[in-house]
Amino acid sequence: MGREAVAPRTRVKRALALTSGVAVAVAALVLAPAGGQGSSARVLHQLATLSDSQADAFLSAHPERLLELLNSVPKQAARDWPLLPATDRSDLERIVPDLVGNLDGVSYAIRDRANRRTLARELSMAQLEVRADRKDRSAQQSLAAYKAIHAALYTKTVPRRHLVELVPGVQPTAAISIGALDTAPMVTWTVPGMGTYTTDMQLWTLAAQNIWDAQRDAAAPPGHAVVAWIGYATPPVGIDAALGDYATNGAPDLTEAIEGLTAYRRDDLPIVNVVAHSYGTTMVADALADTVLGISSFVMLGSAGVEERISTAADLHALDVYAGEAAADTEARLGRASRFDPKAPAFGAQLLPVDGDRASGLLPVTQHAPILHSAYNDDITSAAWAGVPASVRETAYKEHMAQHGYLDIGTQSLREVGLATATARTPTTVTGKPTTLSTNLLAGGITLRPLQPGE
Repeated sequence: MGREAVAPRTRVKRALALTSGVAVAVAALVLAPAGGQGSSARVLHQLATLSDSQADAFLSAHPERLLELLNSVPKQAARDWPLLPATDRSDLERIVPDLVGNLDGVSYAIRDRANRRTLARELSMAQLEVRADRKDRSAQQSLAAYKAIHAALYTKTVPRRHLVELVPGVQPTAAISIGALDTAPMVTWTVPGMGTYTTDMQLWTLAAQNIWDAQRDAAAPPGHAVVAWIGYATPPVGIDAALGDYATNGAPDLTEAIEGLTAYRRDDLPIVNVVAHSYGTTMVADALADTVLGISSFVMLGSAGVEERISTAADLHALDVYAGEAAADTEARLGRASRFDPKAPAFGAQLLPVDGDRASGLLPVTQHAPILHSAYNDDITSAAWAGVPASVRETAYKEHMAQHGYLDIGTQSLREVGLATATARTPTTVTGKPTTLSTNLLAGGITLRPLQPGE
């Protein structure tokens, strides 16, 4: 039987029965005051004293209480985690890797270790579930996502990749950083739009890698990092992308993630950028309008629009705001029936050229997709093309090769994203205070599958 669908990242998805031996510890944890100045260290220490089964039981019985307490105040976690005895920190990584791996304010090297442990466990569990019932679609979906996350993470690339978020579920959410967030002088979050799930983690991480390379070519600070962030529930392709619910629910997730970075790096703040595509721009705009996060550059590609309450680029609290949309992108405008177009002159964003530059040998974006090309998708002998009838395969392949997404190598769009973010200015302050504002990857009609392990 499949597991429950993914919930907000402030919940644990492990269904275990409460054990009798946990009663006293549970009472102490549940009564700990949320946001209290001394509560984080106390809760962490008490949790570290539980056995594996007791800790599982507590998290199962009170997931929202504990993670609300810890994830809502990253500055507190950043302050208290180093104060714990080394044995406590080690025990917490082992006993509750789900918690440690998503604990905003904790070192990303520690989170990476914990999340790799969780990934190995969830991948194994998903494989067992599929073997037990091959008709279980939820189990198959979960397994596909964990395989894609694993393949995106364990690949030989430069720089090294890190699993900095992982929330288990039928549609798990995750984030992979290209480069080390603990030390990077500049960090860029990449946020996808509709129809992009962690089953697409390899392609989305490749898109982030392309941005990293473009930033390097544009003289970004050495050691910079880019985060392939699928940390919110994206809307499915269709009418849901015209609604605001997914953006409203996802914005706090991104806010927590960025605040976790600035909390941990409080004595050495990096330049922070955000690059978003399609519905991701709508969600990010909500997050940036509601909280000052110290963003240097915010780049919107093929935007589904920003909500009417956000009337100008200044409302986004970023030093520089960019918007780019291809003339051949006929889908982006569908999401703007009731939203502002960030390319409109009155909004005040800087326009990003994405329609190609023949003189410079730069390709145009030809449709709405963020990325279409990879070594796997561009190999006509790969499984991605196995379902295309042989009689039309070659024609379809040529059509695919002539199509380009916003973050494909060789496009004007990718180069401009690299330039806009690599040269970002540094904000003078990061307040973190609330303000008064409260695609399927398609090519030529073919749904391109995620890259396969080892590709």
